[in-house]
Amino acid sequence: MAKETSGSPSQFGLPKKMVEFLSDVWGITSFHPPQIESLPIVLAGENLLLAAPTASGKTLVAQLAIFKKLIEIEPGSRAIYIVPLKALASEKVTEMEELAQPLNLTVGIGIGDRTSENRKIDEADIIVCTSEKFDSLLRNRNNFLDKVSIVIADEIHLVNDASRGPTLEINLARIMHEKPDAQIVALSATVGNSQDVADWLKAKLVVSNWRPVPLRYATLADLQVEVRKEICGDAVDVPLPPPKLLEGPKSNQIWAVLNDTIQDGGQLLCFVSTRKSAQSVAKDLAKRMKTRATKDNDEKSLRIWQNLSEKSRSGTEGSQTGDILADCLAGGVAFHHAGLTSQQRKLIEQSFKRGDLVCISATPTLAAGVNLPARRVLIRDLRRWDGSGSQLLSTIEVQQMMGRAGRPQFDDYGEAWIRCKSILDADVMSQLYFESEPEDIVSKLHLESPMRMHVLSAIATGGQYNRLALGEFFSHTFLATDVPSESLADNIDGIVDWLCDHGMVERMGLDEKLAATIESDRQQKSEEVSEKLSQSEEEEDWDDTLPPWASAASATTGVTIDNSPEKEPRPKRKGAAVMGFQSASDIVRSNRFEPVLPEQEAMTYRATPFGERVARLYLDPLSGHVLQVGLRKACEIIAGLDDELTLSPYSLLHLISTVP
Repeated sequence: MAKETSGSPSQFGLPKKMVEFLSDVWGITSFHPPQIESLPIVLAGENLLLAAPTASGKTLVAQLAIFKKLIEIEPGSRAIYIVPLKALASEKVTEMEELAQPLNLTVGIGIGDRTSENRKIDEADIIVCTSEKFDSLLRNRNNFLDKVSIVIADEIHLVNDASRGPTLEINLARIMHEKPDAQIVALSATVGNSQDVADWLKAKLVVSNWRPVPLRYATLADLQVEVRKEICGDAVDVPLPPPKLLEGPKSNQIWAVLNDTIQDGGQLLCFVSTRKSAQSVAKDLAKRMKTRATKDNDEKSLRIWQNLSEKSRSGTEGSQTGDILADCLAGGVAFHHAGLTSQQRKLIEQSFKRGDLVCISATPTLAAGVNLPARRVLIRDLRRWDGSGSQLLSTIEVQQMMGRAGRPQFDDYGEAWIRCKSILDADVMSQLYFESEPEDIVSKLHLESPMRMHVLSAIATGGQYNRLALGEFFSHTFLATDVPSESLADNIDGIVDWLCDHGMVERMGLDEKLAATIESDRQQKSEEVSEKLSQSEEEEDWDDTLPPWASAASATTGVTIDNSPEKEPRPKRKGAAVMGFQSASDIVRSNRFEPVLPEQEAMTYRATPFGERVARLYLDPLSGHVLQVGLRKACEIIAGLDDELTLSPYSLLHLISTVP
């Protein structure tokens, strides 16, 4: 009998059918180092945060955890796989179905695009969905979590994202609050405070920098490419190749990079900041590629590209974006962004994986998990406009994009290049993105818009009908681990007060029984504290003239008490503020979202029909309020109660455009 190799699937207690499938169909006879470290944890049913680079095998860990749970640990239960993007959901469903079918499990998808989704969700053992769809399911389906035994949170570092992060955070908080026994497996890029995130999830932490393909980081400035760093397993001080100068015009460095990539037999992923830029770059490169192929009499490539172009046109209704895409495909280049249809994305991704396309220009969303590795990655835009100005991308984002370089089983190494303005700028950018540690994940739930949405949802659809329950629910958020409890309570009270003032929530009065229980618990805790203090005073000989911290400090060697008299404090300046300054306390007070008085813990709430509708429609309550006021005014105009204003379709379009 042959000796099993280290990391063999048969060594981890997986179902026999699963081991055979991994070996016979996917060709997996040995797991990667991060998988070997993670699998014993998840297969034992424990929570895990796995922080590792792209292509290190994180997804397989999650998949095996699901199948172990549904087949052996809790048969008949359900699994939820949360992903950040619709495109990624479709990809995960395809992967899941391949392994689920031999095991007699069904997979459903929830992304909000398909009319048949609801039926498949009801019947599925495994549901792959976006954070927003999962939140919507929780809001609109009572007892949805009842059968859920395991939840996968892919790309959990996106908790740091202001637009998507709060919803993902609330989803996980709700699972921990309502289904504390459910297993959570979180997958992440390497982040600065991964231990904090693991502590929040009550999970074990596995951090790995292992990659299946070595990765070379390089800067591109004035056509000069300089490799600055190479990641090659656990090796350090790897010899780096000398700088090289690309052939081509300095005015179009992307074309020079693509030419060099093709000569090396590779494909290029080019990341830009906007959809418009993605399309513009693709159009320019496609035109040049078509001219080059025609000049070289490369009829095979031209025929393949033309077939892709015709397939793209025939598969969708005519649109400006679709026409531009078809023209680009005729030159062997495509663009990829969130404005494409699922059919268009699928065509592009499959064509690139087959090697039919030489380049994709994409927005950073492509880096968020879609499995499209290439020999070389070029990040053209290191800045993004965020409404307040041009901001540098975070280290986490850039490292995610660079992680797409290198195709396992095809490339000896991957290349990740960042375009810089000059050689001097290249030194700065290299230090920032190649040598710096990734940023910490910070909760964005404190922002007013997501806090409004999720406080209303907790009351309207989450079963949190009193202030005590609201506080307990939000105590499970990542935000609660980072801010003082008093600050979080103040924030929640302010939102509740606003919702009541705007007719979305009603105060129903105090729950006397709950109030009595709260008071009893408070008295008991007070007595316990008093008893401990009394015991402490008996055991310690304290100087009653000193505060406790000073007495404790005086016991330290080298520390003495300074009994010299205090200086007289400087008198406060009288009169109005000078030079137009306003006190900081006034600025904070004028902008804080806080009530006149704190909410009592025993206060009960009920969502109004309007508030419940806003919650179920997944609207920001402020948007709901703006729409309500505008539609009321429209009704007054129609009824003739306001003869000074007129109403037109443009008025309603303007109203819609004004909501946050």
